[in-house]
Amino acid sequence: MEDSFCFDDLAAHEIDWLLRADEADLPEHYSRARQNFLWRIGGPENAQLAIQFLNQIEVFA
Repeated sequence: MEDSFCFDDLAAHEIDWLLRADEADLPEHYSRARQNFLWRIGGPENAQLAIQFLNQIEVFA
């Protein structure tokens, strides 16, 4: 995978998995992308709410 990617392009289950992963197990560019995502969305609580919302709308897609 390339050195940078955006969480915005991932499915809800992929975002959830990456947020739950141990940061020490992730490549550096994944960790940076995760930190950026958490900063943009307003923290882990908002990230979980976003995942729940995405799961709901993916059902209807």
